[in-house]
Amino acid sequence: MKHRFLTAAMASIMLAGGVGAISTATAPTQTVQAVSKHSYRWHWVKVKRDVKVYRLRLPLYRAPKFDSIMEKGSDAEVRYVPNHYYFELKGYAKHGRYAVMGTSARWFRNEND
Repeated sequence: MKHRFLTAAMASIMLAGGVGAISTATAPTQTVQAVSKHSYRWHWVKVKRDVKVYRLRLPLYRAPKFDSIMEKGSDAEVRYVPNHYYFELKGYAKHGRYAVMGTSARWFRNEND
């Protein structure tokens, strides 16, 4: 008798858990940022606020040098470089490599939005 009760209780718990998983899967999800932290490909983005742009110096263990400020509303092509914690900018200037330092993606939004 005791085992039947435990089996019925476990079955009802698993069933209730499965129903909860199904109901959360059908709920609407939030929009996703353009750049994943694990993506190394280039993405077109629109800048949401003024950000500092740094010039990367080679070799990369040297500290980056402040260059300018990218204004709000600018379009840029960026990719995230995970091992150095910065977003690299493509075609920002004629020569050199430029970046926005940090891991936060709050300063831009997807170009398609």
